[in-house]
Amino acid sequence: MRARRAGLLGQRPWGRTGGADDDRAAEAASDGFAARVYAELAEELPDEDLGEDLDDVLEGFEPGSGPGADAEADEEFLDTVREAHARIARGY
Repeated sequence: MRARRAGLLGQRPWGRTGGADDDRAAEAASDGFAARVYAELAEELPDEDLGEDLDDVLEGFEPGSGPGADAEADEEFLDTVREAHARIARGY
């Protein structure tokens, strides 16, 4: 009965919680989702150098830095990157 109760509570009989495995699985799923969103963004913006971190892209963006760029194109670019960043932060 003790082992059954420990299992129902999410704990192993030897004291280790089942949450550690769940946390690793959730983290792996989150990393996979972030990679998919990033790949979609890279496909949508093939000519842009996005680096590894979208925060860096947003912080280091200089308006008019692209060839033939205008304010409208800059804003569209920033909106696209912000949306991808928000999707990753939300996790869906």
